[in-house]
Amino acid sequence: MSDPIGNYNGWKAVAIGSNNQAIQSMLKQDYKDEITREEAVQLALKVLSKAMGSTSLTSEKLELAEVLLSNGKAKYQVCSPVALGELLVKFGVTQPAVDAS
Repeated sequence: MSDPIGNYNGWKAVAIGSNNQAIQSMLKQDYKDEITREEAVQLALKVLSKAMGSTSLTSEKLELAEVLLSNGKAKYQVCSPVALGELLVKFGVTQPAVDAS
């Protein structure tokens, strides 16, 4: 794999840009060939949290979409803001909303 300026990197998961060294370390530690879809989403959100320098992500700050193979065909699936908010809480990269009532 090469980055946008052509530097070759021979690993399965690569990070470029802000906080790339810390993120690359996280990817090398947490990525595995047998990663499940849920684990991949969790890792992606953890990495995005680190890249954005945020301790509390929200669905207003990011969007999540997946490209997956279903019955031999590529499928593009966008996560709704509500579902993304639930994933952020579930994986511990945000705090649950406080009810103001």
